[in-house]
Amino acid sequence: MAYEIVKRLNEAGQNEILLRLQNAVETKDKQRGKKHEVWEDSFDFKICRTEKFMNQKLAYMHANPCTGKWKLANTPIEYEHSSARFYITGKHAAFAVTSIDEILKIVLNKCAETTANVQGNE
Repeated sequence: MAYEIVKRLNEAGQNEILLRLQNAVETKDKQRGKKHEVWEDSFDFKICRTEKFMNQKLAYMHANPCTGKWKLANTPIEYEHSSARFYITGKHAAFAVTSIDEILKIVLNKCAETTANVQGNE
């Protein structure tokens, strides 16, 4: 999405904003070729402890490109970079998606392995 924002700013001739975004790039990131810093760091980290909470966050992420000032798509499945198409139709969009169900299986299997290893060492 950052590339799209920079592209739109270029097209609109917003050179002052682009210059501010360029000046915000840290030296280490400039060395890796980063040209603009579009996002601010955010520390609003939430641990997804329940399936209900994960689904709530997924619904938020899927709706986000369709709302607000960007309005990048009319529906979540129309947004190219969203996993919504996968969850709604079962078909992948721009990227392959690992579903919440698969992630939960992986986590639960790792927990079971860890428990078995701990019990085996007692």
